[in-house]
Amino acid sequence: MRAEAKSTKRKIQLAGRPMRRMRMDDMLSNALRLFAEVGYANATVKSIAAAADINPALLYYYYDNKESLFIAALRNAINAALDTHDGFDIIERSVDPAALIRYWFEKNRSLMTPLGQMLKLMIEYRASGNRIASVDRLIDKFYDAELSLLSRAIRRGIKSGQFRRVDVERTAQFVSTHLDGLVISAVLRPAQDVARSLDHLEMVLFRHLSPDSLSQDVEAAA
Repeated sequence: MRAEAKSTKRKIQLAGRPMRRMRMDDMLSNALRLFAEVGYANATVKSIAAAADINPALLYYYYDNKESLFIAALRNAINAALDTHDGFDIIERSVDPAALIRYWFEKNRSLMTPLGQMLKLMIEYRASGNRIASVDRLIDKFYDAELSLLSRAIRRGIKSGQFRRVDVERTAQFVSTHLDGLVISAVLRPAQDVARSLDHLEMVLFRHLSPDSLSQDVEAAA
């Protein structure tokens, strides 16, 4: 009987984990949104709790202060953008390296709102002059992963002959920088058709990588 009771308790604990994870994600998503809307200085734990429809005491149960909540919200957003490393690995093993680049563009489309909030917070953080080592590491983690993903895909495409030879690092940096610009543009100019701009950037990139573009450049020079 005792063993059965322990087993039942264990099942209840395991069943509660997805719900607790969903609740945490909801809290951190609301925190990210509020930090982005009113700024770190103006956001309060009380207002974040109200936005998440929870008791402020619950936030203090998980986080010591506003700074630790800010770090957790930023980490949650970055992990959401990078939580598909298994998917990246599967695509990288596929025949078509262009699929990995398309996958990353699609990730940016699907996460446009939280990515915009995340980048807005990054800009505010950088402008503040304050430095928090864990936040710096999170920002570096995001951009290192993005640049690594793009660079690996471009190198594989060049090696297979699908892409022409280009400066891999500069091309990856070009894409990363312009993705940032489009995501921020979606925040500053919500009426703009950012999805269409993303499609155009993707088209420009693949035209640049296409072996046909090399012959076109030679013809134009002649």
